[in-house]
Amino acid sequence: MKRVLALVATLCLVLGFQNCAQNQMQSLDLAASDVSVNLPPQSSNGESSTPTAGKVTYVEIPNISEDGAVAQKASEVTPYRLVISLQSGSIQLMDDSNAVLQKRCLDSGSLQELKTILTGANICAASVPADDQICAMKYQPGYASLFVNEKRVNLGEEQDSCGRGRKDLCGALTDVFQAYVSHVKQHWTEMNCE
Repeated sequence: MKRVLALVATLCLVLGFQNCAQNQMQSLDLAASDVSVNLPPQSSNGESSTPTAGKVTYVEIPNISEDGAVAQKASEVTPYRLVISLQSGSIQLMDDSNAVLQKRCLDSGSLQELKTILTGANICAASVPADDQICAMKYQPGYASLFVNEKRVNLGEEQDSCGRGRKDLCGALTDVFQAYVSHVKQHWTEMNCE
């Protein structure tokens, strides 16, 4: 509980300083602009390449229970997910057949906060363990997905106990974004469209 409060306080502090430095015109420009993140470099044949920027169109939050509440267990996987449009701020509760069950909306402040967190963020990939390292077969589902250049990037997903395949926002933004996702999961049913 203390960690969540510290994360929320950090998020408010970061956003507070950013909002003080911007005038209203800059805020309107950011709201209308595309949100881009920097993807980790893709290496092929042992060659390393530079990170690439990609446009984020949607954020998907998995594992919402049937009644719209947060799944009770962290490891529980449900067929329901929230899909947030970064263009409009609409939130759709969808099932595994892509049927929209409910529709809500982020208010302009919450949408601006999401864009501020993601704009210019870097996505880091976990280092690949050595081939001789033994890793247990353990799958950890991600806590959110970003749709970047029409491709899904799962954040927090791990394919084994060594963390193989893990991607997430770099640095302190991981905690800030996880706190934001947690807040949306807990309060999305209260978010009405204007």
